[in-house]
Amino acid sequence: MKLSCVTASYVMDPLGYPGQFDWGRASEMIEHSPALETLEGLLDRLALAKLDGIEIWFPHVAATKLTPALASAIRKRLAARGMTCAACAGGVGDPSLDPYAAEEPFQIAHLLKAPIIAGHMPASTVRQLGPLCAQYGVRVAFENGGERDAAEILAAIQGGDPWVGVGLDTGNMAAQGGDPVRAARELGTRIIHVHLKDVPAVGAHECVALGSGIVDIRGMVRELKAVGYDRWLSIEVETSDHDPTEEIIASAERLRRLWGEGS
Repeated sequence: MKLSCVTASYVMDPLGYPGQFDWGRASEMIEHSPALETLEGLLDRLALAKLDGIEIWFPHVAATKLTPALASAIRKRLAARGMTCAACAGGVGDPSLDPYAAEEPFQIAHLLKAPIIAGHMPASTVRQLGPLCAQYGVRVAFENGGERDAAEILAAIQGGDPWVGVGLDTGNMAAQGGDPVRAARELGTRIIHVHLKDVPAVGAHECVALGSGIVDIRGMVRELKAVGYDRWLSIEVETSDHDPTEEIIASAERLRRLWGEGS
């Protein structure tokens, strides 16, 4: 098991957690903030979580500011903490509409040596990404958004291929009224990335610490271990009214305990 945290958990950081989400404004502010200093600050706050890596949300490393030198500096800061870039989080544009914009996320992931781009995107886009994946050596993990079960996910990616797999988001599925534990069982080895997220109720947008909401985290760990999953578990706790650091740390501790049970 390798533990990470999605930096999108801190989406409302620049707005001071006003009590409601404003993804557009927050994203713009993050894109214009100094990347290295911002990420270093998040890593300092997450130190007690003892993570193996960090999943960097694209606004934190916007293409307008990420140079090879800056990417190298980020990798070195991570290495100094014994960490790597687990993945890049976010969508990819449609190559048929704007091939250059579609290529940017792959260039960013390549510079950060991230093995995966994990995000939700239209099925029509996902099916065109194989050549870019092969060119940059970066896989795409399709993240369920409105999909409620394994069948809908597999339909979106047409079963997947060597470059495209499933990025199962437990909170998104639970918020849609789906069963992420059953989905994990049915998807099996097609899962190449996991966003472990918990929500308090169906339809909720706020997140809570893993095990505090409606997602059966113990069941998720059981199913992932059963299929031999040994990739990244990326904790995601998006909150609009308070800093989520304590919940992220508690979630990491819970995951280590659950993963170790029966080992």
